[in-house]
Amino acid sequence: MLPLIRHRLTTSFGTPRGAFRVAAAALLVALLSIAPLGNVSAAQDDSATPLPLAGENDASKPCFDGHLRIRDLEGAQETLADGFATADAVATAWKPDARLFVLRLGCPLLETGYQWEGTYFSERAQAFFETDTRVEQASEDDPKEIPTLDSTKVQILPVFTSLLKAGYDEESQFGAVGGLTIRPSTEAQPFGPPSAPRDDVYFHVSILERGEVIDVWIASRDATIYRYKV
Repeated sequence: MLPLIRHRLTTSFGTPRGAFRVAAAALLVALLSIAPLGNVSAAQDDSATPLPLAGENDASKPCFDGHLRIRDLEGAQETLADGFATADAVATAWKPDARLFVLRLGCPLLETGYQWEGTYFSERAQAFFETDTRVEQASEDDPKEIPTLDSTKVQILPVFTSLLKAGYDEESQFGAVGGLTIRPSTEAQPFGPPSAPRDDVYFHVSILERGEVIDVWIASRDATIYRYKV
């Protein structure tokens, strides 16, 4: 069979008609190869504007496109109790003495709404535990210096109001990693810039606005915004 194939190829190239067919085939391949590139380019352009999740037409819903926005904080408070209960059940199943250290608000995978997750500390295990990834990390910190976050005292609405008063656009997205992070700040376990007073709970967000990533910490005590000085 191989000699026969080589013979046919030689015959095709050896005649004017065969040469024409080869040239036409090469042109067709070239045209077909250009078309997918155009589609890829269009897809890249579309990715600049976040698209709604599949089947989702209501852009007013939180995380409607998989991104948490400032405006989504307005309705987050009513979901906190159930979200914390779910995270707490996961943590106490890991270790009964697990206590909340950090609380995070983000978007659920491929759904609208809110997702609460936490970082817990167990003195018995001398380790931290992430409820979203189920990852356990050993710690050498003194358990007495690990503060406990009281979820019943977490208030989200003042954070939303403070960001709007500061001039941030309510449509601005938060960074894909982190969302809203809530954590106590102490002298032993500081959280936030040096200008932010210790012994308070802070809400941290990375805001994507005007082509910049802006990190801010909002104090639970009076909703004052703090940033690192450049």
